[in-house]
Amino acid sequence: MLKAATDKNAKNNNMEEDRRVAEEIMKAVREIRYGSIQITIHESKVVQIDKTEKVRW
Repeated sequence: MLKAATDKNAKNNNMEEDRRVAEEIMKAVREIRYGSIQITIHESKVVQIDKTEKVRW
């Protein structure tokens, strides 16, 4: 019973983290006009999001 509750909590935590990562990626996409967004993944986890923006006249 305790293992099932622990597994459920871990799954909920992973889902919450995935949601936050997705929100950060979408925020970066919405804010950029010209440039690139690079997502760094390590062991199947997003560990870094880099946004490089170009300014054009």
